[in-house]
Amino acid sequence: MNSIGTRLIVLLTICAALIVGAGMALDYRYTREEILQRVVSQSTGEAAAVVSDLENWLSGVEGATRFLGQLIARQQYSRDDLRAMLREVVANNPEIYGAAIALNPLTSEDGDAFAPYFFRDYDFISYADLSSAEADYANQDWYRIPAQSGEARWSEPYFDSGGGETDMTTFSAPVYRADESGAQQLYAVVTADVRLEDLQTVLRQLHQGDNSYSLLLSREGVLMSTRTQANVMRHYSEVAGKGLDDPAWGALFGRALDGEAVSADMPCPERDGQCTLRMGRLETTGWPIGLVYDQAEVLAPLHAYEVKTATISGATLLLMALALGFITSRQTRPLRELTLAAEHMGRGEMDYPLPRARGKDEVARLVGAFTRMNSDLRTYIDDLAESTASRSRLEGELAAAREIQMSMLPGGGEARCDEGRASLWARLEPARMVGGDLYTWHRDGSQLWFAIGDVSDKGVPAALFMARAISLLQQLAGSVHGPEQALAALNDMLEQDNPSCMFVTAFLGVLDTETGMLRFASAGHPAPSLLRGDSARSLRPASGPALGLARGVHFSANSLQLEAGDALALYTDGIEEAFDSDDNMFGVERFNQVLATCAGQPLAEAGGQLLAAVSEHAGAAPQHDDITLLLLRYCPASECAFTPGQGLTGRVLAWLEPTLTAWKVCGDVKGETKLIAEEMATNIDHHGGLEKGEKIAMRLVHAGDRLALEARDPGRPFDPLRQAVRAPLAAGIDAAPVGGLGVHLIEKLSDGQRYRRENGHNLLRVEKRLSRADLPPRAFQAATEQAVAEQAVAEKAPVGDQAMKLTTTVTTDEASSVARVALDGALNTDTAPNFEQRLQAVIDEGYQLTILDMRDLDYISSAGLRVIFKAAKLTHAGGRTLAAANRKPHIEKVFEILKALPDMAVFANEQELDDYLAHMQAKTREDNA
Repeated sequence: MNSIGTRLIVLLTICAALIVGAGMALDYRYTREEILQRVVSQSTGEAAAVVSDLENWLSGVEGATRFLGQLIARQQYSRDDLRAMLREVVANNPEIYGAAIALNPLTSEDGDAFAPYFFRDYDFISYADLSSAEADYANQDWYRIPAQSGEARWSEPYFDSGGGETDMTTFSAPVYRADESGAQQLYAVVTADVRLEDLQTVLRQLHQGDNSYSLLLSREGVLMSTRTQANVMRHYSEVAGKGLDDPAWGALFGRALDGEAVSADMPCPERDGQCTLRMGRLETTGWPIGLVYDQAEVLAPLHAYEVKTATISGATLLLMALALGFITSRQTRPLRELTLAAEHMGRGEMDYPLPRARGKDEVARLVGAFTRMNSDLRTYIDDLAESTASRSRLEGELAAAREIQMSMLPGGGEARCDEGRASLWARLEPARMVGGDLYTWHRDGSQLWFAIGDVSDKGVPAALFMARAISLLQQLAGSVHGPEQALAALNDMLEQDNPSCMFVTAFLGVLDTETGMLRFASAGHPAPSLLRGDSARSLRPASGPALGLARGVHFSANSLQLEAGDALALYTDGIEEAFDSDDNMFGVERFNQVLATCAGQPLAEAGGQLLAAVSEHAGAAPQHDDITLLLLRYCPASECAFTPGQGLTGRVLAWLEPTLTAWKVCGDVKGETKLIAEEMATNIDHHGGLEKGEKIAMRLVHAGDRLALEARDPGRPFDPLRQAVRAPLAAGIDAAPVGGLGVHLIEKLSDGQRYRRENGHNLLRVEKRLSRADLPPRAFQAATEQAVAEQAVAEKAPVGDQAMKLTTTVTTDEASSVARVALDGALNTDTAPNFEQRLQAVIDEGYQLTILDMRDLDYISSAGLRVIFKAAKLTHAGGRTLAAANRKPHIEKVFEILKALPDMAVFANEQELDDYLAHMQAKTREDNA
């Protein structure tokens, strides 16, 4: 089908086939209707003749019966005379199969039943007596119904048992005589029988083909004649077969019974295919009569004709297709040769010969046009090869220039930096192979220098000017006092040897990472946006002119105190002036709206979300300017290194306490953070395998809406989140293991945990979300300075001075066998050993109930819980009880998190404890009694 000639042959042949097919379809339709009409007309005539014969036959039967009835009604005959008269009627009327005179037993002279019956038995006339008890003619329908109704009528078909012994239908006429009072009394019922077999013989004359057949039904719907003899004497609804049990067929029967001529198509009842049923009614008897004929049989001549026509048409179409193929092949040969030549030309074989142009038709003109095109293509290809080589060299040079330019930027165009208390992220997306945007940063002690700039124009000139600007900027970073002075010096340097009057807008900032103070200056650059909490706004700094246009320009100094978690977004005008296909600008307002949704996200994710919003806004519109985005986040932190061993918990908490207090962290979060820090440090001390002299570094970072606690140690690789042994929660006293609770506390009290192995160190970071605190900016500086000052104190102070205190007071009731141990202070790693000894001594006294009164207990860690677990298991094994009373909410929370000792007795207050003690005393008295 790839050839025009082939498509032409196929299309023309299909069109011709459709036309011939449409003509045959129309011919078939109209011829079919004509044949069916002819069949209807023919069948109507044949049916009329058969029906006329039946009407005459049945009318003769009725007439003979009525005449016999009139004779016996006029005068009295002896029974022998009645028999003789009846025999003559049967003998002289061949259309009658049998006849009977049944006297009314109630009005007969002697009161006896009398019912002689004569019928044809082949060539003889046979006699049967129907007055026997077995025959019981008085209850037969042929007698009973006319006798009751007083009207002559045809009976429903029946099998005559005791008489003719065959299927028949009977015409019965009642005979009346006047009695002595003149009243008419039933004297007899005169009958004449017609065999169904004789009716079927007449109806066989009514047919329309070998598969057609006639139908004759009684008024009640009993089949008297049909194609299948087995269905005779059955109601039509009982006959199995397609169509006969259809409700629509029953409706047709009803209409025919009412005297209406009906016709319908239906599935053939006794064979596959579609049949037509035509029905009417015999006026003499009221019986529906019909003809069923097979449409396929009737239309067989038409089908044969259509097959012959289709064969001739197919042969004609084949010859036409062959002729079309020959003619088309001759006419399209030049086109095929021209196509082959074009394919070779497409592969660069410009010397391939073209076909000769013959004549002046369209093909000849096309060949001439191809010849001229071939010549022009040769010239164009030579020119294109030369220009392509030049362009390839230029693209290679631009690619090298791009690599060089990107290498001058930190990270090669996308970089991130974590400078302890400050984090930076930046990305540059040039509009062309090379661009004029720039960014950089430099750390000088606690001073973090960072800058962003945008050179006028685009392309190679902007890239060269950008390279010069960033080189000078990196030289100036840290060498001058303030950002405004650095911009002034950079401006004077760029103004020299700048005949093209190119310029650059720039923003230069210096952040003191210890205090969060930001000093910055702007040279005509878009104002940065500040993200504080969950809102973003644009700053309004004092700004100066762009750099490189004039010497001796002064720039204003600006300052901003950053708070914990603050983020600063710096960008070039490629973001602000990003247009969509309808020339709508992205704008600063939209930028700040997207920036506000990035609160709390890592800088890389926030930057990706901002640039994705710009790209989504632009849609299919091309990027017309370079895009650069730099994000800075300030996160104040406190750090300290600790020597493992005795007193570690006290030293960690002594470092952590003043920092959390200075940062005004609320009480619950403060206590939970201290508990997390203790569990982290204790876990490293017990499982880190640290060598002598190696230390544990702890770092606390305030990142606005969260606290991050980091623990770093040089011990063996160990991920506590996955490798630490954990105790099953909610276990009873017998099954509860001692230990394995610390990791549970870390995970349940924090909002995120992350472990990684970095540079031979284990690094565990735990984060806890905070509600936004109204913390004055200077509080971070004060807290940081205080924490730094106290780090040395935390490491050098004696262990006893740093340890958290726990006081225990024991009171006993010997009579009730109750000991109360009151705890005051903190039950943690440092205080747990002494408390365990004190509690063990109390338990050894054998008191039936030992109560841990936690009214004044301010703090509990997994180390304290381990002591309680041991004591609970010990008392339970001895059949005694360890109970807890007056637990504070935050102590209750620790127990709830760890599902600690669910079957341990717990008393929320003194009243519950007193009630329990009273119950124990009462029970003891009952036992003693």
